[in-house]
Amino acid sequence: MTNEKYQPTKEDLERWERLDELGLTAMCGTPISDEEKGRRIQSVIDGSCLLKYLDKILKQKQEALKKLADLEEIEKVLREKISMNKIS
Repeated sequence: MTNEKYQPTKEDLERWERLDELGLTAMCGTPISDEEKGRRIQSVIDGSCLLKYLDKILKQKQEALKKLADLEEIEKVLREKISMNKIS
């Protein structure tokens, strides 16, 4: 072990300064305009965002039901083939 204290380099200090600056305005995703922000807030207030989400969920449900129907058809065919093999 050494008793020397860590001394950051000039490059370290510059990099940390840039990170600090970025941290002040950090956000996730693409920045949005004030108008878009206002529209999004209004959609929460009036509930239109819920309708949009419901529509998305209903579409996903329809896709899932179609997949289920396809799987049930495959199951039916497999069961028929299995029963035919047992008889033979």
